[in-house]
Amino acid sequence: MRWFSGILPGLYRSVVLIALTVLMPVIAVLVGFGGSQLAYSWTADLSAPVLVRALAVFGETLVIILWIGAALWITHLLTSRQLAQAARGVAHSWLGMRFEVAYRPVPPVTRMANGHWWDGEEYHKSEREARRRARIQARFHDAQLHWDGLWAGVAGVTVLPVAALPVLGLAGGLYLVLTSYAVIGVAAMMAGLAAAPFAWRILRPVAQRLLGSAPRSVLGKRVDELEAIRADQTQAQAAELERIERGLHDGAQARLVAMGMAIQAAQQMVDSNPDAAKKILADARSTSATALAELRSLVRGINPPVLTERGLVDAVRALALDAPLHVDVHCSVPSRPERPIESAVYFAVAELLANVAKHAHASEVRIELGYFDRMLTATVTDDGVGGAAKSTGSGLNGLERRMMAFGGRLEVDSPVGGPTRVSVEVPCVLS
Repeated sequence: MRWFSGILPGLYRSVVLIALTVLMPVIAVLVGFGGSQLAYSWTADLSAPVLVRALAVFGETLVIILWIGAALWITHLLTSRQLAQAARGVAHSWLGMRFEVAYRPVPPVTRMANGHWWDGEEYHKSEREARRRARIQARFHDAQLHWDGLWAGVAGVTVLPVAALPVLGLAGGLYLVLTSYAVIGVAAMMAGLAAAPFAWRILRPVAQRLLGSAPRSVLGKRVDELEAIRADQTQAQAAELERIERGLHDGAQARLVAMGMAIQAAQQMVDSNPDAAKKILADARSTSATALAELRSLVRGINPPVLTERGLVDAVRALALDAPLHVDVHCSVPSRPERPIESAVYFAVAELLANVAKHAHASEVRIELGYFDRMLTATVTDDGVGGAAKSTGSGLNGLERRMMAFGGRLEVDSPVGGPTRVSVEVPCVLS
């Protein structure tokens, strides 16, 4: 009875599997047949020695193979992902199978200081072209897509023949019955019905091997991580250059221009109205002092002198003194780390402190610097509202990826309602 109740669902599932796996074989057969007919027409009337005709036939075969390969490759690029995703949905619905698959994301494009756009691979003159090329790179240079193509090809010669047995048995048996081969036809139909509850189960072993994530070597994963880090570093560099340019243009440059105009006015008035000229020069002197202070502030943002001269611990303490809220600093770092790591951790702490001041609504912050087992750790804890997360596109996500450039990591513990605890860990050797 159980077998009988599985006949109709089995037939339905066989038809679904045929629809999902028949495309590649059909394309290969159609292109192969059409190509063979066309190639044969080239040499059908050829009068030549046997060796020449053999070479011609060999050439025909190569042409047909190339045509089939090109057709399958184009079909793979356009349809493999959709077919594999549909097959995963079917396997999950029928067999309860789950697959964790990640396709290559479209990398962000960045406008560089020279006006060109960077897509993670090369430069482009327009944002539209950069985004188009980024989409192409992500779509067609994806290992998961080609793994899906392998599924489509293998399923066409494994899943398709087995899943088609019930349908072929019924259709072929019906044809034989209608053409006076009733006994053989009925036997074929019974065989098709008998296979219906089981034939579709060929999906499980093939899906287990080919519908999951593409096999990736450790080196391949590391390459992807480094490509993502490179894109982040490129964006960060472009943003920093824009910040410096904006700071010079809107701050020091404007004040220096105003100072030059004031000095010119004072020169014109020094004989006729020396008191007014003195006042203008005094204002110009004040403007020059302000411009100098802005330049020093800009330089401190690029390479803080306290970090260069006194190291990470004192630089973090200076950050705490300048913060708009109460900050406690506790340090247990016996000596200075390497300069690049020291700078990266300093700016990470500065960014975390700025995030607290801007978003956390906190009243107190605690910064802890420590070094244990060749691991430099910086932890920022606040009593704010919590809810921070390393979501894609967030500042914490970008900070984590910048730490990954040094082999480090970032951990966030921020329940809604607080407190929030963010830790940065970077492997290093102290000097």
